[in-house]
Amino acid sequence: MFHVKQFILLFILFPFISFSQHFGSTVLPVKPLPVLPAKDALILDLLQSAPEYNSLNPYQKEWFYWTNYSRRNPKVFWDSVVVPILENYPTLNNSNTVSLKSDLYNSTPLPPTKPSLKLLETSQRLASELSSKTASPSHTSPSGATFSDRMKASGITKCAGENISFGPLNPVLMLVLLYLDEGVQGVGHRRALLNPSFVEMGIGIADYPDNKAIVVQDFACEQK
Repeated sequence: MFHVKQFILLFILFPFISFSQHFGSTVLPVKPLPVLPAKDALILDLLQSAPEYNSLNPYQKEWFYWTNYSRRNPKVFWDSVVVPILENYPTLNNSNTVSLKSDLYNSTPLPPTKPSLKLLETSQRLASELSSKTASPSHTSPSGATFSDRMKASGITKCAGENISFGPLNPVLMLVLLYLDEGVQGVGHRRALLNPSFVEMGIGIADYPDNKAIVVQDFACEQK
């Protein structure tokens, strides 16, 4: 068995205004993932055209790809990724599953989230700091820097958001769990992932004991 926790604290910065922090957890048996759809060449070409993308590690690239796959065609993401995972894990079927299908089917294609050097640095810094202390997932770093502090220090002056996932390092399953938001009021992870204003992204990943990892996903509006 493994335990996957998802955490989110979503901030909108006009000026810095914080929403409440939400916690959710899901316990699932270890199973191989179903066969996933072939990679979309248009998404790959878009990502590979960004200089920052080519310096990412394979797990970061997977997070960028599948996040953009889900945003480019939300309905197809439901049919080709979420449904097979729900068939693999029938215990995930609940009211959140119904609302997710509705949200994805009614969502229009969203702008891509491109790699941002600022967000890559700040997301990795938080993941590494939490990992170095084996700290509980939090939007406040072990040094005491809050989300607002970290965004300001990185030069992010417009809207921004953050998802934190903790569990086995499986980008597709962790992304689907963020979308499902089981046990999370207000489906905050989903709102961040489907926010049309978020067009820049950073992914930070760091190891934890017992083959677990923490993933920090930072978003921002265009900062130029």
